[in-house]
This record gives sequence, structure tokens and C-alpha cells, in this order.
Amino acid sequence: MARLPIVICAAWLGLAGLRAQEPGAEAQRLQQLLHELQQLNPDAWKARLAALEQAAAAADGKAKALRADAAKLQEQAAAQDAEAKQRRAEAVRLQELQQLLGGLPPTPKAKQAETKPAAKPAEKPAEKPAQPPPERPKVSNDAKSAPAAPPAALAATEPDATIVAWSQVEALLQDRCAGCHEPSDKKGGLDVTTFAAIQQGGGSGKTIVPGDPDQSRLWRMVAQQERPFMPKGEDPLTVEQVALLRRWIEHGAAESTAAGRAFLAARAAAAAGATNEPDEANGPLPHALPAVPLQSPARPGPLKALVRSPNAPLLALPGHEQVLLCTPSLQPLGVLPVNSPTIDPLGFSSDGTLLVAGIGEPGRRGQAVVFDIATGAERARVADERDVPLAVAVHKNAGLIALGGAGKRAMVRAFDGREVLVGAHDDFVLALQFSPDGTLLAAGDRAGEVRLWEAQGGGLVETLRGHQGAVHALVWNRRGDRLFTAGADGTVRAFDPHSGKQLWQQAAHSGQALAIAIGPDQRIASAGSDGRIAVFDAAGKALGKSPAAGEWLYAVAFGDDGALHAGDWQGRVHGWKVGSKAKVMDVVMPLSPRP
Repeated sequence: MARLPIVICAAWLGLAGLRAQEPGAEAQRLQQLLHELQQLNPDAWKARLAALEQAAAAADGKAKALRADAAKLQEQAAAQDAEAKQRRAEAVRLQELQQLLGGLPPTPKAKQAETKPAAKPAEKPAEKPAQPPPERPKVSNDAKSAPAAPPAALAATEPDATIVAWSQVEALLQDRCAGCHEPSDKKGGLDVTTFAAIQQGGGSGKTIVPGDPDQSRLWRMVAQQERPFMPKGEDPLTVEQVALLRRWIEHGAAESTAAGRAFLAARAAAAAGATNEPDEANGPLPHALPAVPLQSPARPGPLKALVRSPNAPLLALPGHEQVLLCTPSLQPLGVLPVNSPTIDPLGFSSDGTLLVAGIGEPGRRGQAVVFDIATGAERARVADERDVPLAVAVHKNAGLIALGGAGKRAMVRAFDGREVLVGAHDDFVLALQFSPDGTLLAAGDRAGEVRLWEAQGGGLVETLRGHQGAVHALVWNRRGDRLFTAGADGTVRAFDPHSGKQLWQQAAHSGQALAIAIGPDQRIASAGSDGRIAVFDAAGKALGKSPAAGEWLYAVAFGDDGALHAGDWQGRVHGWKVGSKAKVMDVVMPLSPRP
């Protein structure tokens, strides 16, 4: 057997050397080599093949064992990553606390109580002071219960030297990030080499939310709180570097100290209630949600709800036994756990502090559960339906929850479950929303009517007619003097709820209009079974229509800078912006597994 490879090698070497010989010699040598090969014992061939197979099998076994070891090491590495992330977060919080304490005025030492001997009866009583001590200022009950100044107000009092500007983080980003994020090599579409470039964000949208590092994807990745951790393949940033980047974002991610001070002053004024105008930037955002990972099912279900907060840059959409909260560019902020196999309609309260979800089991039970947006805490839960609700609504100040569905009723309950209203309809109730002041409940049904009910338990105020077919969706404007509806006849309509008159209508879709939304700029958007998004101004003027998605669109919401998102049956989100020249819409899957 040992002779076989030697003969074969000699044959190959001989063949290679034939080129240097005369043609006759080549032929003779070739005949000789072939003769030697033919004389080899067949058992030698078999033995050599068996030895090779045995060696290959041994190599396969070693590879399998190494892969098993690698899997164990991967699990250990993931556990260590999680621990490192937790420790870094603790370190950042500790450093922030240290900085906060360092900025406070020194606290005077408490004087030790002096123990005086009891006065003797014969001693002369102490004389009264020439002037009475100043009275201590009285503290009203309101002052006692007033909350501490918000972080923005505290930060606005900081001296200029402590405000972090672009020049202080530029060197850090150039040193640790520019290698993969420069104009000629923009990984993820992000360029960090200039202030203007980093403000534009990356391929998946803005990476910085001025004033809020916890919602800024750039900070979350370098702080090892969101994958992929950055810098990729290198040592993580130090605690001091992470804290510096966080302070820059808290100060508005500003280019100059003056701009940072102006940002903090504006936030402080807004927090103090200096303006009565509604400002979306002042709305509640999640900041203390439970640490629950996003579940990414292998096959996401239909995305039939996609809603935007009326007072904050925040979107909500149903996931797998949880509600996903994200930025208007669909960057995840956290989840609200919902112990239910089905989550269908969603709705924000008019002040944006609460979110209501219709949940349950088809054909068995239906509930409405209300969450606090800031903390994720459950505020209320009512159960009135025998099926998953088709429509839900909530109003914080009125303390009311509304449900509707196959029971052909618009039901209103107090947060404690007390029955407030049962409004009868002729067909399924498909859409519900309270007026901004909480006095009216608008309910759209499959018979094509919108009924306005007194939300606090009164009677029917008005019936709005016009749609030929089901009213699938409706939305109030911010002032509560207009109600916009979308119906199965493909039209979008505007009504005056006080007079009951229809103000305008538009043929928005070639099929059914299934969803409607109002944007921060009061534009109206609808989505329909023709797979398109249509946009109108508040007066009904058509502003644009998207390319066809090739799929029914069941939900629509406004994103960043006037962009629009619409959800389809496959769990995809289609993105488009009025004026875009693109012939197809962008498509993302928020619930798909992330790298």
C-alpha cells in the first residue's frame, strides 16, 4: 500500500518531464508509466481509498466536536456580552450621578446638637433677642407636592464650560468610528466625519435624537445596549467616552456651546409650561419600560394597526404577544408585553400619555388593555366582547375606554370597569375615537354610518352619512372641529361634527379605503386595498399618491419629515414620501429578526 502513492507521484513527475524530451522518447516513457500503473495490485488501490475515507471521517468528527465547542463558547460569549452591557450601563449611571452631585452647591455640615444642663431655679432667665428671628417661609400643599425640576431645566442652569458641543466629540468619533463611517466607506450609510453628515443619519434613518440619548441609536450601540455593538470588532468605548457622547446628545447634539444652551433653554421653558401651543417634542416618550426583548416570529402576522402619538415622535404597532414602540423612522424603543395571542386595534389617548390595545382570542374573548407610555405600566383592563375587539379608544382625562366589534355596540367603560355607555348600531362597529376634549365618541360601522355619542353616558348626538359601504377608519383633528373618515367606497371624507354636514370628499382609492391618519402638520393620509397611500391637506386638496405596493394596505401613519408608513398583510411596512420620484415604495419588516 505504501508503494501506491510513490508510483503515482513518479508517474506524475514523469509526465511533467516528458515535455522536455523528444517526441519518440515521450511516447516510450508514457507507455512505460502506464504499464507500471497497470501492474499495481488492486488491493493497494482499495487500501489507499479506505485510508483516505478513514482520514476524512476522522476530520469530520473533529470538525463536529469543534463546532459543538464553538456553540458553547458562543453562548458563554453572549452571556458575557450581556453582563458587560449591564456593567457599562451601571458605570454610565454612576458617572452621571457623580457629575450631577458635582454640579450641586456644597451642603453645609449639620451642627451637632449641644446638650445644655438644666437651668437652675435661681438663675436669671435669658434675655430676649433684640429682634425676633425671621419667619420661615410657609410652604403650601401645592409646593410640597410639586415634582422636582426636570433634567432639562437643571441642565439649562449649567455654566457654558459644562455644555458639550460638537468640537468635543468630533475627535472621539474620528478616532474610534471614522474608519468605517467616512464619505468613501459609509457602513450602514452613516458618515461621522462632519457635523452635517452625522445629523443626516444612516441608511435606516436618523441615529441621533437631540436631548434623548436613550432613543439615539448611535449612543445605544456604543453603550453596548443595542446590536450591533460599536465599534465593530474593536474594544468598546471607555466609560468616560460613552458619558461624553451621552452628554452631547442630552445638550441637543449641538454644533456650538451657544446652540446647546439655546436648546436647553427651550426645553426648560417648554417643561415649565411657557407656551400653550401644542408641541410634539414635549409629548411623553417611553423611558422606564420593562426590560423585555423584542420577539421576532419566523412569519410575522398581518400588520393591521400602525398609530402615531398625537404629541410625540412615537409609533406603535402590534407584535407577537407584545406591542412594539419605535421612532417615526421605525427604530425600536421598547416593547409592552401583552399576554394574548391576538393584538389587533391600537389607539393613543389625545394627550399621548396612554395607549390602548384590543386583545383576546378569536371567537372566545375580547379585552381592551391600557398602558402608560412612559413606564409601560398597565393602567386599566376591561373585558366586554366575545371576540377580539375590532375598534378601541381611550381618553385619559375623562378616564374612559371604548370597545366595539361584532356585538354591534359602541361600549364605553370607566377605568374601573363601570359601564358608562352602550350605543347600539345596525352592524359591526369598525372604528372608534374620542374627541380631544373627551365629550364625544365617534363610532363608524359596517352599515356606512358614523354615530356621535355623548361619551359620558348620554344619548346619540348626530349621525353622519355619506359613505356607500363600511366606515373602516376615522380620526379627529387636534381642535376637535373636524372628523375625517375612510370607507369601503374608496372615499375619504371630512365632516363638521357640530352641524353634521359633510365638508368635502375625495375618491382616494380604486378599491376600499381601509385606514386613515392625521399628521403633525394636519395633513390627512389614507391607505387602501389598491396598495396605495393617498395624501390630502385639511381642506381636501389632493397632494399625492404613492406607487402600488402590490398588497392591501391596512394601516397608515406619518413618520419623520412628512414620510409615511403603511402596513400590509405580510407584516411589512411600506414607506413613501409625497413628491418622491421613486417608482416603488421602500419596504421594511420591523418584526423580522435583527442581526
